[in-house]
Amino acid sequence: MVRNESQLISTNLRVGGKTIDSKTSPSAELAHDTFSSRRIARSSVYAIESDIEGSADIHSKSEESKPRLKVGFLTYDLQRGTEDALFEVAQSAAIAVKAFPLYEYPDQELSRVAFRPARARGKHFGVSVKGSTPEGLVSNPEWRVGLACARESDVVILKGLLGLGAIWCAFCARLLGRVVISTNQTLPVNWERKRRWWIRVSKRLLLRMCRYHIYQSPAAFQVLTEVYGCAPERLISAPYEGGASFFRKILRDVRRDRDDRNDLGFHSAVVFLYAGNLHSFKGVADIVSAAALLPEDASFLCVFAGPEEPASREGATIEHFMRLARSSGVEHRVRFLGPVAPEKLAEIYCAADAVLLPTHKDCFPKVLVEAGLAGKPLVTTSACGSAGMIVQDGVNGFVIEPGDIGRLAQVMTKLFDPELRARMGARSIEIVNQYCRMDLEVQGYLQAVARGAEYLGIRKSA
Repeated sequence: MVRNESQLISTNLRVGGKTIDSKTSPSAELAHDTFSSRRIARSSVYAIESDIEGSADIHSKSEESKPRLKVGFLTYDLQRGTEDALFEVAQSAAIAVKAFPLYEYPDQELSRVAFRPARARGKHFGVSVKGSTPEGLVSNPEWRVGLACARESDVVILKGLLGLGAIWCAFCARLLGRVVISTNQTLPVNWERKRRWWIRVSKRLLLRMCRYHIYQSPAAFQVLTEVYGCAPERLISAPYEGGASFFRKILRDVRRDRDDRNDLGFHSAVVFLYAGNLHSFKGVADIVSAAALLPEDASFLCVFAGPEEPASREGATIEHFMRLARSSGVEHRVRFLGPVAPEKLAEIYCAADAVLLPTHKDCFPKVLVEAGLAGKPLVTTSACGSAGMIVQDGVNGFVIEPGDIGRLAQVMTKLFDPELRARMGARSIEIVNQYCRMDLEVQGYLQAVARGAEYLGIRKSA
């Protein structure tokens, strides 16, 4: 295809008074520069222009009456953090945004963004093989949703790599001549290489069907280029906001005093909190086992807030973990709260002293964003995609190796020091506020949309 550059009109947009070109590539200072990217001008028959407030129009210069660009987001569900990001994208540019959630979420009817109602619930199962990372999969990919997203959109954005559902959607979109853009949160590069071969092959297949790739962390950029061979010039930075805006609003209304701790039954104990589903690969058993190694005269509690996973073959139930606690002699040191509402979870974060996520595999867990905003020291592992970014070893917490129970017990012992907890907790707030910003994520999505519009225009003019 011959591109006649003289026939094309440059594509750029303004967000908050700042002009952004449609094509960006990462700088060498990616990890230290809040995902800065250099600008490289591109051209298109589409134009994206806006005033200083950031409202933008996407239209064809040659045909003012042409309908707005239709952007479909294939998502896992439509929980509040996802809906917030899509709403901000829709508000920032005059494009027709529609969400296509694969699975139902209780509050999806409150969405401010157009969406295709989801009625299915994800049917999960796990695969754990020695020598590779544990995998959580969904057995019902919801083919109709992927097809609808492809049919109704000009640009398809896969918000997260969603297994067979995403592969099917990308395949249909390519057949229909759409532009497909992947959104990527990944494991660190050394852990991504340990994933099962069929996971890596299917992911490579999906990425090859995508024209552009959004990366949401330094780890994701490294994985895309080094493991999957994606061209750096097709990568776009959109740092993951992680539901921070939504959780900040909840935290504003939370009472933070000693009475709150007493009401929760924490009293003077040092409280180590785990928040999330009780998946075995999240390191729940590691916390229980580490508790048995802490000093016997120490006053502490390990509190677990989140739902059971009874369908798991690895016994991810409260009873299973309580049996482990009893056999380790620490049943009086652990407490399982079950599922809690976001408002209650915010109270628990604030009352806790440190938050633990000794996961054996995680891409970008929101629990670390939420706990960081609550001002808590954070503990995770090198198998977490936000390690080194949201959790910086020795700065606002500790990064250990997955399954290293002895080391986990050591860092928990260090966190008995109230001065260390206060210092690390303050840094957690600063770090999360630096990286988890809605404006940065929205800016990245708008850049991706601009490049998608540009590519559509180039094809039409060729």
